[in-house]
Amino acid sequence: MSVELGLSFALAFGLSLVGTLAAEWVAPRVDVVARPRDDRWHRTSVPLLGGVAIVVATLGPLLATGHRTPRLLVLVVASLAMAGVGLIDDVRGLSPQVKLLAQVLLAATLLQFDFALRLSGYELVDVFITLFWIVGITNAFNLLDNMDGLATVIALVAASFRLLFFHWAGDGEGVAVLAIFLGALAGFLVRNFPPAKIFMGDTGSLFLGFFLAGLSLAAPSGPYSRGVVAVLVIPVFILLIPIFDTAFVTLTRLLSGRSPVLGGRDHTSHRLVAIGLKEWQAVMLLAALAAASGGLAALSYRVGLSETVVLLALLVIGLVLLGGYLSRIRVVRSLEERSAGSVLRLLADFQYKRQVMTLTLDVCLIVIAYYAAYLIRFEYDFAQYREQLYASLPLVLLIQLFVLAAFGLYRGIWQYTSITDVVRIVKAVTLSTMAVMVALVYTSRFEGFSRSVFILDWVLLILLVVGSRASFRLFAEMFRPAPPSFRRVLVYGAGDGGELIVREMLNNPSLERIPIGFIDDDRVKHQSRIHGLPVFGGSEQIEPLVRERGVTEVVISSAKIQGDDLEQATRICRELGVPVRRAAFRLE
Repeated sequence: MSVELGLSFALAFGLSLVGTLAAEWVAPRVDVVARPRDDRWHRTSVPLLGGVAIVVATLGPLLATGHRTPRLLVLVVASLAMAGVGLIDDVRGLSPQVKLLAQVLLAATLLQFDFALRLSGYELVDVFITLFWIVGITNAFNLLDNMDGLATVIALVAASFRLLFFHWAGDGEGVAVLAIFLGALAGFLVRNFPPAKIFMGDTGSLFLGFFLAGLSLAAPSGPYSRGVVAVLVIPVFILLIPIFDTAFVTLTRLLSGRSPVLGGRDHTSHRLVAIGLKEWQAVMLLAALAAASGGLAALSYRVGLSETVVLLALLVIGLVLLGGYLSRIRVVRSLEERSAGSVLRLLADFQYKRQVMTLTLDVCLIVIAYYAAYLIRFEYDFAQYREQLYASLPLVLLIQLFVLAAFGLYRGIWQYTSITDVVRIVKAVTLSTMAVMVALVYTSRFEGFSRSVFILDWVLLILLVVGSRASFRLFAEMFRPAPPSFRRVLVYGAGDGGELIVREMLNNPSLERIPIGFIDDDRVKHQSRIHGLPVFGGSEQIEPLVRERGVTEVVISSAKIQGDDLEQATRICRELGVPVRRAAFRLE
């Protein structure tokens, strides 16, 4: 079986690579190319029709190798029709309304052949849920195809986990289908990875989304037989990154008064590049998040949803926090300006939206910490204490939220979280945990409760609340913007003034300066670090640093720096053509 799968993968890979090269040659000659536009990421004309190679390399081997079960044939034909819709859009152009109508009709076709999510127990409701799922995932991949290699890599990750689930379910047909699909994707990626030589176009993106959405529904008796929640959780987390990007773009565009269906350079991947990542790094970061999400879905299937719900929730919260941080990045100024008639203008301008969002987040964190404390404490006996957890949760939530609010935790600005804020959080969580225990003593004499649970809850809640408040600073450290246009600054003086200057440069990209380190005439400070930046040595290090590190500006951090060393440093900088500036701190 493994040899057959390997041959199927190799056949699809070779066919896809040859087809991609052929499409790359044909597309410019028939004038099917993606041309640069203000609302598109690429800056040069790139051939389309790569999606045709993916479709042929997937469907050809499927039919040639004898994988012709009725359900598979239905999915193949419907996916081929969806690819045809995309091809017409690539060649002639279709309106969003026409494409949406085609997607709904083809999704309804799958429904007629029992491709369905059965969640509610009501057939009509499940029909609408299934239509929303198929159309939503199809468009999610269409939107995700916004950067070289991104949609292909994410589809590879999702399809790999889908293959794993089919393997666990003992569905050999599904495994064979996924092996061929993975080969077709890998062959195309050879020419699509940054910098891409060819794009898949709507032919490929619509096909990928529709085919993966259909495969999620192809084996109702397989990996989704473990409960109603698992029916939704597993497919969603396998495809979480396309879903997240679609939700992020839709929400940010609505809040800025723009139509979600229009193109733009404001996707998750674009904002990651805007804060300092290279294109391939942005693609691989999103692929890593997709792999983490798929891994948690697999873990949930193997050990149970109740044992992994905490990790699943933390991943979602992490993505929400990342989305909140990225939403502050102005990718293209004209795209961020709000129209006067925005439907969500009132929400966007709501004065207390930050406090409300922080409060909502803390509700989730309190629930997660309390649930995780029970899960860690009781492990295999967790089911016996679930009712106790649910019964006491409202009291815990009420008291802890009240105490956190009383300590002013909903008035801070996250990007300026400091040690003082951390101390305040520790005090608030400590007092709230003690208050909960006292309340339980008065209401139930603490009978049946474990003190270990509240110790664990205390530790976990501190970590979660501190982590959430420090997340923006953590993201800023991870994604320091350093475009080539930024000046590379050497700070003269590794004292309080120098630390303040560096902190402002790191937190304020509008200054268009990136600090590379310090020099200081105090030898005690040499070889030390401030904000992770080295103190290289004294003023004698200026010339080699300018030549070797590309220093383009020197900032003197304190009025105390005077004398011969400063004069010598200024003379060296003048000879090297490097400006010297003195920082001034004063109140007017």
